[in-house]
Amino acid sequence: MVERGSNKHGSELDDQMKHEDQGLIQGSKPGHAEEFRETEPFPEETDSPEVLDAIRNDSAIRNAQQGKADRAEKDGGDR
Repeated sequence: MVERGSNKHGSELDDQMKHEDQGLIQGSKPGHAEEFRETEPFPEETDSPEVLDAIRNDSAIRNAQQGKADRAEKDGGDR
């Protein structure tokens, strides 16, 4: 007897679900095309100080990286 992936539903539904999940499993691109389209987390009043510091540090790093990219683009465009 051939073993199926699930005992909750039939093999046809297993195959359909496998087909639907294939794009998620094999996809090589992230969910968002550009980083600026990603939403940033909003700090909540209930977050611990460590979480708030991590959010601030992450934003500061991202802003610094964007600033470097902007300067490099500007410097490269002047030449």
